[in-house]
Amino acid sequence: GVRFLPVSFIARHKAKRLIRIRYEGGAIRVTPSHSVMVINDKGEIEAKKAEDLKKGDLLISFVSNMSGKKRRIDISAYKPSEFSMLNGKLVRNPKIRLSMEQFELTPDTSWLLGAYLAEGCTGFRSGTSGSVILTFAYPQEIALAERTLSIANRLGLSSYVNLTSSGFDRTRYSAIQVRLLNTQLARFFRESFYSGGSTARYKRVPNFMFDASVDDRIEFLKGYMNDGFGVWGEYVRICSVSKELLIDIAWLARLSGIDSSVFEQEVRFIWKGTRFSYTKAELLPSAPFITFFEDVRLRLHGNWRNVLRHQLYSKKARRVSKEVLKKVMDMIDLTSLSREDKKRYERLKRLVESDLYAVRITEVSEEFYDGWVYDFGGPGSETFFGGTTPVLLHNSDERGINVIRDTVKRFARSRSLADVPFKILVLDEADHLTADAQHALRRTMEKYTDTCRFILSCNYSSRIIEPIQSRCAIFRFTPLPREDTIKFLKRIAEAEGVKLLEDGVEAIADVAAGDLRRAINLLQAAAATKEVVDSKVVYDVVGLVHPKRVAELLNTVVSGDLVKARDELRRLLYVDGYSGSDIIRQIHSQVFRLNLPEHLKVQIIELIGETDFRISQGGDEEVQIMALLARIRLAALKGG
Repeated sequence: GVRFLPVSFIARHKAKRLIRIRYEGGAIRVTPSHSVMVINDKGEIEAKKAEDLKKGDLLISFVSNMSGKKRRIDISAYKPSEFSMLNGKLVRNPKIRLSMEQFELTPDTSWLLGAYLAEGCTGFRSGTSGSVILTFAYPQEIALAERTLSIANRLGLSSYVNLTSSGFDRTRYSAIQVRLLNTQLARFFRESFYSGGSTARYKRVPNFMFDASVDDRIEFLKGYMNDGFGVWGEYVRICSVSKELLIDIAWLARLSGIDSSVFEQEVRFIWKGTRFSYTKAELLPSAPFITFFEDVRLRLHGNWRNVLRHQLYSKKARRVSKEVLKKVMDMIDLTSLSREDKKRYERLKRLVESDLYAVRITEVSEEFYDGWVYDFGGPGSETFFGGTTPVLLHNSDERGINVIRDTVKRFARSRSLADVPFKILVLDEADHLTADAQHALRRTMEKYTDTCRFILSCNYSSRIIEPIQSRCAIFRFTPLPREDTIKFLKRIAEAEGVKLLEDGVEAIADVAAGDLRRAINLLQAAAATKEVVDSKVVYDVVGLVHPKRVAELLNTVVSGDLVKARDELRRLLYVDGYSGSDIIRQIHSQVFRLNLPEHLKVQIIELIGETDFRISQGGDEEVQIMALLARIRLAALKGG
């Protein structure tokens, strides 16, 4: 599935050329050697260099209802001072009528945020007294203004309404302006909606909207539609002078189940319905499916050629809708398929049922460039989506057979100019080499033993093919012992003048788990954040819930106060913004410290695994974790 992951590494290098790829609804610029993912004739997703792509090739995109969560944004930092000096005395500021700790995202408040993004701004008088200003123009100005006032009333905000000019005739008062009089809210909006400036050109979608619930994201987009025209659910066009904002909106729509496209100063949404019989989000390459249907044609009960007549007999029809593919796949007698054909069927079925679809390249051009380019990688994944609208990319192509045949082989066979018997070639992350590349490497290792020796570094030796393993001496490195990690961190802290407390270094050692590089990076990040590095700073930097809070939560559950436990869980999820998966991992680490019999701990660990799986499959985090806590309470009762 499609989901957000933290960036695990960033690498950069100079580039002289770039390839600009324009495709249906978007564009992207990459280096010629950068890999873009395509679907081959077997229905497999594989990497292809950008310089090898041509007009008409099909790339991979997606439209997905990515799960999110209800959000409560901490806005306490934007509070104005509640007290001021008057005649030498500290008195309460009478102008502050409302201050808030949190701003809760609901369908209404999300719509309000979208409306602000469309036609809103902030105003400050004398740099202190602030207001949020929203402008609504003809023809729906009355209904939109009334909804804004209704939301403001429920939030307890003071408001003010006036008529204002709109359009080309500035003497004609055809728009309604609604002012929400709250300095804290104005500061929050100013900090959340802009990047690099404070005008419409610098507007962006706030980061917290991307992992909000689907309903809230949809209402946010509906609020932003005030800046465009069309009919929601059919066809919408929205204009903006901010290119980055259009890209943000297009991505937010894709994550919310809406097919979107980015054009010059415009983003468009379309839905399948009376106006459009299909959208491009339903299309997949026809070639791998036709090849499969030809191979199993004797197991097909129905006239599949008639169903796919356009794809079979027209060179232009290179794609086919998922609906048509499902119809043909339902004709197959699965019981008569061979084991290999069943695997092919399952692979193609997963593709049809996925959020992925194919977009056609409309133009490929080369550009001169003299600057840095950046490569990103995520944990456990070599692929990611990029572009003005998402297309699937690969973070590197240096794991394929061509690199072994060209770069590695050329280095291995050349003799060293120095007075040394051989050269040493180190291949890092060798377990990511493809099987074909490893077989090519094995032949190179055997052929050039006189000129080169090889060192392969990997995380999983089982992913290295047996012929290579049998030709190598294997050295296994264990994680750095905890005491050595702590000793090294203290030495760095002393040399750099960092005030590192004992609980801080213990926390870094726990999180790093024997990875010294990660431990040093954590120390550096924590030291840059605060003058004193303690455990709270460390866990704030890594975005993990503090183990003490989880331990207190479990003790509360075991003692029987589930209401208090529920309140604390909600604080962790909605106020502090921790993910359910992170909380589950910390619960797992703390279970062993509970005062319960061993057999009950075993049962609880099994329940934790089930809960983690359900959350990963889209289950509600609060409901699933609360159910887990209830089961832990039952186990505590059984244990006496």
